[in-house]
Amino acid sequence: MSLRYALLGIISKRRVTGYDVVHIFKQQMVHFWGSTHSQIYTELHKMEKDELVDHELVIQESSPNKKIYSLTDKGRKELIRWAVEEPLKSAKIKDEFLIKTTIFPILTHKEVLTLLDEVIERERITLEKTEAWRDHFKQENKQDLGALLTVEYGIRYAKMYIEWCQWAKQLIEERSLH
Repeated sequence: MSLRYALLGIISKRRVTGYDVVHIFKQQMVHFWGSTHSQIYTELHKMEKDELVDHELVIQESSPNKKIYSLTDKGRKELIRWAVEEPLKSAKIKDEFLIKTTIFPILTHKEVLTLLDEVIERERITLEKTEAWRDHFKQENKQDLGALLTVEYGIRYAKMYIEWCQWAKQLIEERSLH
């Protein structure tokens, strides 16, 4: 159900197309929530059926028609109710790599270090892209506090993941010397 509120939050800021919603979601929420294109569009249709959003159909000559979504009063009230009244659940980490770490004892030393290096590189790329997005966002002088806070979380998370992998490599190297 949190996907619904993430989408309502995006739409609460401005009128957007479904394409815009997918793009914003993947750009701004990738660090803390995952969803597919089809899940997003399915939820948009459900939200419209529940009268939380509505759309204006824009007829286009050379491109497919598009829907521009906006938040209804009912949608705004539901989003505020959820933010203020719903209790926060414990954060859950869903990370495939952490499952892989549980089988490190049956992998070779080289395989373990290779996996850790792959994660370091993945997170380095994520960090660069996230910092670039933050810098671009700041240059445009946007005042979206929520976006700035979540992008900073993404930056700190990537840095933490890199530091943890480097620590793990050092620990593994120290243990292999004994």
